[in-house]
Amino acid sequence: MAKTVHHGGKVGAAGKTLASNSSSKSAKSKAGTILANHKNSCHK
Repeated sequence: MAKTVHHGGKVGAAGKTLASNSSSKSAKSKAGTILANHKNSCHK
């Protein structure tokens, strides 16, 4: 089963934040939390 790639929205923005090197540490941890929550709720 192929993974769906989400573009835009909170989750997409969080992924971009994590991927970019210019993001601050606090922004990265917040983005990580958003992604983790999303993964748990949508990708069981």
